[in-house]
Amino acid sequence: MIRRVGASGLDLEELLRAYFLRAGFFVTRGVPVAYKGEDLTDVDLLLYERPTGATRRIEVVDIKYKQKPKTIERLLWTRGLVDALDVDGGYVATTDTRPMLRDVAAKLGLVIIDGADLRRIKESQNVLFPERISDEELVVQLTAVDRQRKGKRLSEARKAILGSLTDGLGPASVVSALSRFSEMAGLSTTAHPGSEGAEATGRLAYLAAAIACAGLDYISVGAAFRSIDERRELLLNAVRFGVAGSLEGTRSLNLAIGLIEKYAPGGSTTAHKVEQKFRADLAAIPAEIVAEQAGRLLKDGALFTVAREIEAACYGRTCPTFDHLNPPAKSMIGAFLDFAGVNRELFASAWSARSPHEPRQDAQASAESGRSPDADQKTQEGTQEQAPLFK
Repeated sequence: MIRRVGASGLDLEELLRAYFLRAGFFVTRGVPVAYKGEDLTDVDLLLYERPTGATRRIEVVDIKYKQKPKTIERLLWTRGLVDALDVDGGYVATTDTRPMLRDVAAKLGLVIIDGADLRRIKESQNVLFPERISDEELVVQLTAVDRQRKGKRLSEARKAILGSLTDGLGPASVVSALSRFSEMAGLSTTAHPGSEGAEATGRLAYLAAAIACAGLDYISVGAAFRSIDERRELLLNAVRFGVAGSLEGTRSLNLAIGLIEKYAPGGSTTAHKVEQKFRADLAAIPAEIVAEQAGRLLKDGALFTVAREIEAACYGRTCPTFDHLNPPAKSMIGAFLDFAGVNRELFASAWSARSPHEPRQDAQASAESGRSPDADQKTQEGTQEQAPLFK
């Protein structure tokens, strides 16, 4: 059933997310903005665009659905947010229809989506995706599973996955998203097969995987005109060190080792042992698995498309299983599963790609079986219709 848009800011966020998805963007909702561990605000929509093979754009969308939206203030606020996050641009969506707003927005380097634009989008029958659930519906599913387990693990995991984007797309977001993917994919395989808990953790694994793919695609622009080996090295460093270059990663390591040598008991002996252990742990990270598969998709410019497909899988009203993914997306998820040490067959059979009306084992069945989405991990080994952008 198509979710109709009413007089709600959250409905409007979902509508505009669908609009930008149809325009070819990778879109996330409710990305937290933090500074030194303190939550400052949320970005209503974070847009990632790949205009060409050698260019990338990240933009924010501020959405206010109010009778008196104070649009000039929102324009100034969004300009400050664009500068603070160091992104490429921003949009402000408002019910205000005053013509002068476009001039003010243009002077600030922003794009205004005014009340007339919103009315046209709302009246369109081809913007919302009937096959997608909203963020609110996803949260309801996660909360239901959490309630069965008497905790907030999945709700908090969703926030943490979106938090991977706090500092934008890049090596840090890739490392964080891969960590969350490993956790959620592992939990999915330990939940009761076919349960709501298995599907819910699978959705979160897909969300983390989509962000990781978008991050890897964003990083790749730094090697757009380099050899295949150089591009592979760039991706390896991102996954292994969380930085774009090996020199940057070893610089931080050398600084830490120097401090240990100077201040820790045992001096140079202790520092040498710590360095050996740390380098061994870095070498043990199977970064090659991810870098090689991502590199293959980058050759055909497919990694960005895969990120969008996996995001769509996360929000699919019928959530596809691993075996039902398109081959490029399946190959990337397979690499992530291998990286995480999660058994592919167990993940593929964790839940069923059922229609919304088919019965499903719920979280209560999971609890009765003794296997749950927050159990300890024991067993692990489409072109869419395009819409014009606002002018």
